Amino acid sequence: MYEHPYLAYTVTEYEQERIQRAAERRRFLAEHADQIVPRAAGPVRRFGERMLRAIIGARAAAPDAAAPADRRADVPADRQAAASADRDATLRCEPVVAR
Repeated sequence: MYEHPYLAYTVTEYEQERIQRAAERRRFLAEHADQIVPRAAGPVRRFGERMLRAIIGARAAAPDAAAPADRRADVPADRQAAASADRDATLRCEPVVAR
């Protein structure tokens, strides 16, 4: 009621122009899809890919306790017990005196 209609009109006009430009851009890209060349990976993407490979590699190399029994059957039982004892020893925390 107290707002001037010019503001609403200007905003609506701007949004309609933006929608038209986006539609034109999409149409142009669809018509020239064969000319689009993927951009080379930048430093951020290369870093992310490196971190992802490190995480995936660590998961693949780590023994999986939830692995099916047929995968764990290849490892002798004494090695499985030793591996779980080593894992438990690394997960334990040393007691600390309270302050």
